[in-house]
Amino acid sequence: MRPCVGRLDGSIEILGGLRPAARSGTRVVPLTPADVVPLPDDATLMHLPGRTALALDDRGNPFVADGFLTVAAVLPVGYLRTLLPAGRVEAGARRLPLFGYTAVAEHNGRLVAAAIRTDTLAWWQPATRRTEQLGAAVDAARSALPGNRLVDHLAVCALENRCYTAQNTFLRQYEGALPASPACNADCLGCISLQTDGEAPAPQPRMRFAPTAKELVELADYHLGGGEAAIVSFGQGCEGEPLTRDDALVEATREIRKRHPGATVHINTNGSKPHVLRELVAAGCNSVRISAISFTDYIFRAYYRPVGYTLDDVIACGRVMADAGGHVCINLLTVPGLSDAPGEIERTVRAAREMGVRQIQWRSLNVDHDWLIDVLQHRGHALDDGIGMAAALQTAREQLPGVEHGNFTRPVGAMPASPAGV
Repeated sequence: MRPCVGRLDGSIEILGGLRPAARSGTRVVPLTPADVVPLPDDATLMHLPGRTALALDDRGNPFVADGFLTVAAVLPVGYLRTLLPAGRVEAGARRLPLFGYTAVAEHNGRLVAAAIRTDTLAWWQPATRRTEQLGAAVDAARSALPGNRLVDHLAVCALENRCYTAQNTFLRQYEGALPASPACNADCLGCISLQTDGEAPAPQPRMRFAPTAKELVELADYHLGGGEAAIVSFGQGCEGEPLTRDDALVEATREIRKRHPGATVHINTNGSKPHVLRELVAAGCNSVRISAISFTDYIFRAYYRPVGYTLDDVIACGRVMADAGGHVCINLLTVPGLSDAPGEIERTVRAAREMGVRQIQWRSLNVDHDWLIDVLQHRGHALDDGIGMAAALQTAREQLPGVEHGNFTRPVGAMPASPAGV
């Protein structure tokens, strides 16, 4: 294997006489054939500005490749990053945009990435997108739901930001988006719709209005009227925290459940308001996905910067749904060197048991990893004892029998038929 590095003109170069390096938290480690998969077709290669590439010499010592930029891959859905790209942050470098940067190298004449495949659900594969139908599908929704502000909002998400869930909404297949809240009660370092300090660009704009219950019900009814639709989901990347819209969500959920008794009514949330989730469950919500970077309190607070809630509330939200017989999922936001530390794995497993979790979605956290590491180091966290993401996943599988591990939310009831030919 050989290092893959970038030039300032946008080209990449393969370096001879050196070995590829990667990072696990703060540790520079060798990148070996056992760590990689062929670069997926839908991955994106990126140069990391202000980051000088690191490699390893023949003795395994870090080598600074002066004049070359670090190259990273951003993986498609269904893959989990296992190692970070190795680079040295130069003085004055700006914060990176919010992507899940992954180590890459060259092996046997092709590019490879530090990743493992975690989910192959056909509904989320690029081949199912039917993008040639999107324009007509958006026009059809506008005609069917005149004046519904969510249609225009999600049209931007689907057509310009290429959000799969927004696209599904218009194609009336699988999981449809019901963004509900312009406000949030956290200030996450990796928030993809609002960066309060402006140091990193948010990849999509936060919605600027609060949809009414009527607008939410109309869009849900339209989506679920499609023959391949199964789920509607509050809590999307283009909004804040949906549980802050308690009255509207309860009213909407009650009506959606009345019209579509067999549908999955799902909410993606930070788990901040168990009392609101309890009202939603009573109204007909039967699935929740709770995001978590860590179940270690000071790491949780450092990343989420929560306002008015704690980890106890997060755990309680899981119990609310589990006690009602609904589906509980953890959206585990992973960083190699953090999420695969033995103590972190132990606390994640313990929380999953306490919450009645049925699925863990292993996601590569979209953030400037060096910034996050600096924040955690300032709070005394070393990030130097990870056992490897593949080992962490295997440990969780062994210690949580019966819990599903993957990337994608499943319907609570029967799965709709997969797209033809997939």
